[in-house]
Amino acid sequence: MAIEYLKLADLPDYFNEELLRYFSYYSVALGRVRNRKAEGFTPLGSGVLVQRKNRFGILTARHCLHACKPPVEIGPSGHDALSLIVSRGRSVLVRPNEAIEHKLVDPKTEEFGPDLSFVEIFGDALTTLKGVGSFCNLNKKPEEVLDEFGKEGTPVVSIGFPEVDYQTEIQPNTNTINHRIRHMTFSNVIQKGDVFERDGWDYLESNMWYGGTPDLPPTFCGVSGGPVWGMHIRKNKSDGRLTIEKSSLIGITFYQTAMKGDERRLRAHFIKSIYDLAWQNFD
Repeated sequence: MAIEYLKLADLPDYFNEELLRYFSYYSVALGRVRNRKAEGFTPLGSGVLVQRKNRFGILTARHCLHACKPPVEIGPSGHDALSLIVSRGRSVLVRPNEAIEHKLVDPKTEEFGPDLSFVEIFGDALTTLKGVGSFCNLNKKPEEVLDEFGKEGTPVVSIGFPEVDYQTEIQPNTNTINHRIRHMTFSNVIQKGDVFERDGWDYLESNMWYGGTPDLPPTFCGVSGGPVWGMHIRKNKSDGRLTIEKSSLIGITFYQTAMKGDERRLRAHFIKSIYDLAWQNFD
């Protein structure tokens, strides 16, 4: 198979739409509604629908659920319903007894975590999510994913819902929440030095260059918990059109570095962490 190299700047505009369409079924914008009151709504960040063995739910950054005060409380004795926006604006409300948080890890630092949590979904809410979304299979060997999607030169895309685009209107009299968001993709390529390990955990950093990349938000708050996908891209011989041949989840974004000049980096937990290490005390 012939390999052709493209610069990120040369990716056609329609390909961003292709990315949004292809991955939208997995992406989740997270929010909570406390005590069934609209004024108790809090946006929480991003996540991705996943399946681990026979469990279905949302993989996200742990701080998305614990940075707010009080932290999110779900489960049989919880006070919070989860307000989810999935697959092209569909809204799903998950009652407290239809979800439980599995705290996969205990963060040691803000910069390196580890910062991952799994929200398992049950009952009618799960049935609804299966009808409108897709769940990424995490029942894979990390070395196989790494070999196919984790090497230098692999095209990647970070996905999430930047906080700067939130438009929220609360109507207490009718107990109504109008919450508008923007599903964004940020394309990149794994380059030398982007993948590294620290205390046994592996990480991927993607460079965000404000000097020439359009539509970069001034801050990536809200993108935390969002997925990073590795891709194989195919170019049609007849018309030159680019499509996604296959893909795999390779990371969960959880941290943005400070700006240096016109650049900053998005840090994500990488393949070994999300397919193996995070689950060792859970499975």
